[in-house]
Amino acid sequence: MEKNSKLKILNIMSGAKNGGAEKFFERLVCAIEKEKIEQKVIIRYHKQRYESLTKKIKNINYIKIFNNFNPLCHFYIEKNIKEFSPNIILTWMNRASRVLPNEKFGREIVVGRLGGYYKLKNYIKCDYLITNTQDIKNYVIESGWDSSKVTCIPNFVNPNNKTLKQSRYEKQNTLIAMGRFHKNKGFDILIKSLSFLSNYKLMLVGRGILKEYYIELIKKYKLEDRVKIFDWTNDISLYLNSASVLVCPSRHEPFGNIIVDGWAHKIPVVASNVGGPKKLIKEKINGLKFEKDNVFDLVDKVHEIQNNQKLKKKIIKNAFDEYNNKFTEEMVVKQYISFFKRIAK
Repeated sequence: MEKNSKLKILNIMSGAKNGGAEKFFERLVCAIEKEKIEQKVIIRYHKQRYESLTKKIKNINYIKIFNNFNPLCHFYIEKNIKEFSPNIILTWMNRASRVLPNEKFGREIVVGRLGGYYKLKNYIKCDYLITNTQDIKNYVIESGWDSSKVTCIPNFVNPNNKTLKQSRYEKQNTLIAMGRFHKNKGFDILIKSLSFLSNYKLMLVGRGILKEYYIELIKKYKLEDRVKIFDWTNDISLYLNSASVLVCPSRHEPFGNIIVDGWAHKIPVVASNVGGPKKLIKEKINGLKFEKDNVFDLVDKVHEIQNNQKLKKKIIKNAFDEYNNKFTEEMVVKQYISFFKRIAK
């Protein structure tokens, strides 16, 4: 395929305002656009996302009421498929996969992209599935999908853009955690751990429904001088370059984009022993793991990585090498395009 000219990809995503899958969707569609592939993007309307993507995506539209119960949503999706005539339709998560037409209008192959252990009844209109971890792929196959119709392609993260947050905290003893303020992320455990990490500060970066709860915890444990909450930013290098250890204390985490972000920024990662982090991190090789919800195990691992400089340097080097070998934009986009070429009619 000369210059990928035969690929026409329709990307459809109805996601939340924030989230790891949503952020990866944004990175991937922008990367595909750079490959000079003919692409159309349809999203659920979020002002910030739409305005950001319109600067990089030539052919993008939105649906305000994006759900299975809106007949206009179905009409609009069907209209775009007929007019654009893609050979690949890539749907993101449950909602986008459900609103597809029941019939095909041409040569289109439908690919559902899963970043979690979703109910597979939502993907009955898909011909193929892409998962971002081997465990999710195994789950799909064990649930009855033909193994030849399921492939695993990991997420990629952006490289360090070298920006630096001017903070009153000294980098050497500053922890950082980033993501949605949701129970699954376990940030309450990290905040509580600061009571036993008296020499450390914490930058908590994100947004979500639990922000007020975190503020109450900070006050309860008298941590106002040592814990600072920052609003989410797309320039995460600002914060990652300003801290010495990244902590991912999730209770549930199918992949763990932020871990790979840490690797790309040469910052050691301490993560809970669940889901994606459990698979990504090899103990004392490219990071450290602690038992989920265990404050004291987390405290011990932070002390271990900070007090053993030889181990810290080893972990940083191995993790950065793994990022370069598996999780760069170039590596992952190449896998997506190769897969699409193989299945496209």
